[in-house]
This record gives sequence, structure tokens and C-alpha cells, in this order.
Amino acid sequence: MARAHDGSNNVKGKQLAGYLKEIDKADDDLVALKVEHMRACKGPRGRIRNVMKEARESGANMEALRTLIAAHRADRKIDQRIAELEADDRAEYESLQEALGAFADSPLGQAALKAAAPKDGAGGDKLRDLHG
Repeated sequence: MARAHDGSNNVKGKQLAGYLKEIDKADDDLVALKVEHMRACKGPRGRIRNVMKEARESGANMEALRTLIAAHRADRKIDQRIAELEADDRAEYESLQEALGAFADSPLGQAALKAAAPKDGAGGDKLRDLHG
């Protein structure tokens, strides 16, 4: 808030009311967006619930399945991040992968290489060739 040199507040009541009104409008817009988002998420979340129910009914170990799903989602997120890298960043990423050396032959290294493979399969052999 603006303050006069003597420390008193120069903002008038009407000004303050205007600020509060604008903030109220923005808050209302945020609530509307959140409600819209939640409605849009209902469909996909419902499909996930149905798939999980079907898996449970078929006898799947749900704890193991949830862990597998979490790992799969993490792999997809990594794949997406790699795919979004600029060319120079991608080259640096591949250079770092190469620097891992023998680590790439370990199970953890193999998982990292798998995660590094692009979704469309292009370039995945290049990474494996560096270490295979």
C-alpha cells in the first residue's frame, strides 16, 4: 500500500473496496476453474477405478499391481521428459548415459537405459549399442 511520508495510509476506502472486489472476482474464477477441472477428471478417474476393480475381481494382487502402476507411471514421466529435451540437452543426456559405463550393464542401469529409450523406439538401439 502507498504510504505518505508521515507514515499515514493514503489508500482510500473506495480504493480498498475496489482491490477487494477484484481479488474476489479472481478467487471466484479460481473456484470455477477447479470445479471444471474436477468434472473433467471424473471420466478418466472412473475408468481407472473400473480397471482396478476388474483387476481385483480377476484375482490380481492389488498391492503388487499398484506398485507396478506407480513404476509404469514414473517410466512414462521420464520418457516424456527425455522426449521434451532440446537437441543439445538430449546429446548431453546421452553423453552422461555413456559416462555411466559398466553401470549400464547392471539391472538399475538397464532400467535407466529402458527409460531413456524414446517412446517411438527411435534411438533406443543407439543407447543400447553404447553399452551392449
